[in-house]
Amino acid sequence: MRFANNLIIAAALALSVTPASGKMPAEEVAKLGNELTPMGAVRAANADGMIPEWTGAVKGLPTGLEWAGPGTPYPDPYADEKPLLTITAANVDEHRDRLSPGQLAMFETYSDTFRMPVYRSHREFAYSDAYYAKVRYNAEHAELYNNDEGIRGYVGAATFPQPKTGAEAVWLTRTTGAYASREGEYSDIAVFPNGTRSVRKSWFLQESPYADLTLALEPANEYPNLGGFGGYIMTNVTEPARDKGLITSIFEPYDYAENAREVWRYLPGSRRVRRAPTVGFDTPDGPGGLKTVDEVRGFNGSMERFEWKLIGLQEMYIPYHNYQFDDPSLDYDELLTRFHVNPDYMRYELKRVWVAEATLRPGERHIYGKRRIYVDEDTGLTAITENYDGRSELWKVVLFNNIYEYGGSAYIRRAQMYHDLRAGAYVADRMINDTAPLLYDQKPPRGAKYFGPTNVRKLGRR
Repeated sequence: MRFANNLIIAAALALSVTPASGKMPAEEVAKLGNELTPMGAVRAANADGMIPEWTGAVKGLPTGLEWAGPGTPYPDPYADEKPLLTITAANVDEHRDRLSPGQLAMFETYSDTFRMPVYRSHREFAYSDAYYAKVRYNAEHAELYNNDEGIRGYVGAATFPQPKTGAEAVWLTRTTGAYASREGEYSDIAVFPNGTRSVRKSWFLQESPYADLTLALEPANEYPNLGGFGGYIMTNVTEPARDKGLITSIFEPYDYAENAREVWRYLPGSRRVRRAPTVGFDTPDGPGGLKTVDEVRGFNGSMERFEWKLIGLQEMYIPYHNYQFDDPSLDYDELLTRFHVNPDYMRYELKRVWVAEATLRPGERHIYGKRRIYVDEDTGLTAITENYDGRSELWKVVLFNNIYEYGGSAYIRRAQMYHDLRAGAYVADRMINDTAPLLYDQKPPRGAKYFGPTNVRKLGRR
């Protein structure tokens, strides 16, 4: 397979893939904002110009675009564009070098229906100056420790902008959040081969104290000085009726060796709060049980069961600027077609991605024996993941949408599609077509106590 031949081990940037995991050398930090973007991506265009030079000329809402503000649909800045090309099963071999094994498997498995409309690539949006300042601080101070289970010298925002190890690439995806809080309602929808669907709708709240952009860049605000948990997450199921009122509250650490993930659940049937210590790793999650807990957002939780290695940079067609997908005028009958979402509403762009691969450690157990993650260099967001069984046969392929969020000048994750190739089913997470976009940093943080078991019990009994 020519996949391996297209990997770009960025020698021109004086990078090396080594097992060390530490602070960026001063000479590499100096490149941030120069030959590298402030996020550590290659500023220059690629050889054929299909990946343009990064400009970062636009922060916030682009000139001439109208938007009603937070909680309302985001206008598509590229709505008038047409695809440059469309990849289908008939011409996929012409584009093989810029596709992942998982994408190739989608074409093979769903040859009659799967296609990829490829649009012009855009790199004009920029994050806020405060966010970039955090990225630079992290580059100078952050490092992994406790066998890659923890991070220190970290003040929020993306860290390891030039990952040297597979573990650093994974932690980059975990630390890209630009908001101290996000809140709203969305649906997770499983679609089965016969076209039937299973829906779980939830009210969602997440707070990330280290992401606060107003915090001073100083050791006092490094993890774990603001607390041992980097994130607090709560979901409250509103549909289906049989699960209504089920509340799950998660305390997520940034050091899994020192602080295990804490999970509390309010069960409306018993009106009790119970601790759920086993929520992690390959525990089934979501409607249909089509994904595992640890593959949400690409890979999350403890690193203890897998050994990660960094492969390098690759040019790849990935989902990007997927505003059209979230259009509230689209109903789910039109959008959520059998086997995969309707390709007419997807958008792909050519980007450079970091590629990292994990193998199950000897003596450890998991339903996946190997995993791959593809990380967009411009945002640090996961773009694609692939999960293999114990015989190294490809089993599941995940595609991640994103958009640029005008209110906070940052890219955010949007819908995530988890495809089980064997079952012919998939689950689309974080769907908002029938609700509204989440609110970002619109309310004062409620704090850790709000997510604790005492308050969860109060919320459940209201």
